[in-house]
Amino acid sequence: MKIVTDSSVMYSIEQAAELGFEVMPLSVTINGETWLEYEEISSPEFLEKVRAGATPTSSCPPVGFMAKAFDTEEDVICLSMADGLSGSYSVAHAQAEQTEPAGRVHVINTRTLCVPHRIMALAAIQMRERGLDTKTIVENMEAMANTHHSYLIPEDFDFLRRGGRLTPMAAKFASLLKAVPVMKQTEDGRRLERLAITRSLNKGIAAIIEEMKSLGVGEGHYISVSHADNPSAAKLAIKQLEEAFPGARFGVFDLSPAFITQGGPGCFAIQSIDMALCPEIDPA
Repeated sequence: MKIVTDSSVMYSIEQAAELGFEVMPLSVTINGETWLEYEEISSPEFLEKVRAGATPTSSCPPVGFMAKAFDTEEDVICLSMADGLSGSYSVAHAQAEQTEPAGRVHVINTRTLCVPHRIMALAAIQMRERGLDTKTIVENMEAMANTHHSYLIPEDFDFLRRGGRLTPMAAKFASLLKAVPVMKQTEDGRRLERLAITRSLNKGIAAIIEEMKSLGVGEGHYISVSHADNPSAAKLAIKQLEEAFPGARFGVFDLSPAFITQGGPGCFAIQSIDMALCPEIDPA
């Protein structure tokens, strides 16, 4: 059985291979020049270009990577990042339908991204090593996909506005008030919607914590902070999260180029997922 993901899991091709699965890299483009993230450009290199005034875009893995990943006699479980936030799922699904024999490639819309996506990939590998069959692993992945929650606090409103994550009026209003917009991923994972507009970063983090508590996040969950070169905000967020959720596990991660195109430099994400099906995994 082969486990395949896109680079939303924030691993390079080489790192994934060492762990026992295959990564298809997302790509980023600036002024007509395109790079595969992790393979041809790093987050610091990408941030330098963006902070110099470049306007980036991102796209799903090239079809050639998917065709190669699916060209095997084994069963394939492909864990794609959230459909709607990327075209990875739709492209992988279309490629899977062209693969013979039919039904051998299982493309799962994880409805998530970044750290929860990474945890799902690692869980799938662990389940394969335990001898679980394809059908059971697919069912477990779909169950895990129902337990994640994701939030984003941007530093530059224009990145969300250009990507359709924040309306121009809301971005202008937030900028005028020097406010902190807090976005959350919708239940279907297809977009980001406004959770709150607060007057400080502390209050923005507090709004996320309140929402997470109402959703039952706590003991047995993994809570992550991923950031685009904003370690001070990540440190502040982790401190508050650890105080609010003493029974959870925590980690801090660097965002990849593809996600910097959406949230912009300085943004950070707070995410959680239930680890009940894979309590031994260490995603750090």
